[in-house]
Amino acid sequence: MKLKILCGLLAGLAMGSAGAAEPAVWSGEIVPSLWVAGLSGNGTVAGHDVDFNRSFGDVLDHLDVGGSLAARVTRGRLVVGGQIDGYSFTTDDLTVDDRPLDGELETDLIVSELAAGYVFPGWKPDQSFAVALGARHAHVEADLDVAGAPRVRGDLDLLDPMLILWPSTPLFPMWIRGLSLVPAISIGGGHDSELVYELYPQLRYQATEHLAVRFGYRTIGYRMKDGADELDFDLAGFIAGLGVSFCASQT
Repeated sequence: MKLKILCGLLAGLAMGSAGAAEPAVWSGEIVPSLWVAGLSGNGTVAGHDVDFNRSFGDVLDHLDVGGSLAARVTRGRLVVGGQIDGYSFTTDDLTVDDRPLDGELETDLIVSELAAGYVFPGWKPDQSFAVALGARHAHVEADLDVAGAPRVRGDLDLLDPMLILWPSTPLFPMWIRGLSLVPAISIGGGHDSELVYELYPQLRYQATEHLAVRFGYRTIGYRMKDGADELDFDLAGFIAGLGVSFCASQT
């Protein structure tokens, strides 16, 4: 659904460009990525302290890799961006009230985001700062299997407004042409979550006219509270992608 909305917006930008009287230039990039991340969390559920962990080392041992697809389009100073991520985890590192739990937790997570904003020029050549407003949706499915207890399954949907920063600045332009720092920083919450945040330092290297290599370390965090129940979890790890860029102009 989110991808359909994003495609509709991109098509709307293209149609708007075709119908404009003055020359319209728009550009964008589509980035598929692989994300190797660990999951950790804690909280209070039904009066019990709960901890779970899927460390980065465990992820490497089991070759658990998530996928991400991002797209961003700019026209003049306007920018529209969207992203969808998918990840699955299995962990037996479970603790309840500081006692190890003989069980296994399987978690499937899909996070999608759509935002639009304005690109401000920087004080250096090729530097820019985009500020965007949007929404992030997270769908979580959990399956808990504990020895001697009935299997428990559940799902959760979280929708929250987000404030997003997309800065871009060249790195060592005199020595390395095409290398830039392109982090993503976002914060939100207040609807289904108390707090949602993302810290995503990332390097981008323009290898050819239309291909760019990206590498970074991404962290997504959620803080939730429902009455006496509380849950915090973080998803963090290295991410690498290959961006395909495009540019078009019409009169």
